[in-house]
Amino acid sequence: MTELILKNRIDRQKLNSIVIFLKSWGIDAEIKTIKTPKIKVEEPFSQSFGMWEDRDIDIKKIRQMAYKRRTKSYDNDTL
Repeated sequence: MTELILKNRIDRQKLNSIVIFLKSWGIDAEIKTIKTPKIKVEEPFSQSFGMWEDRDIDIKKIRQMAYKRRTKSYDNDTL
């Protein structure tokens, strides 16, 4: 037995055409539809939602903190 797996959704009319084509070559063919389980993908970023919920923070403060860290690390480097 040889299997032909079609991974994308295909219109039923196209599937029937494929089966008719294969049968015209003397190949015994049938259509089986398998339901694939949906995989729940959880994004790691979604776990951080609400992390800053009760804090008074805005983008300006974040940029100031990042700039301070960046300049400190560049000042310590010896090139």
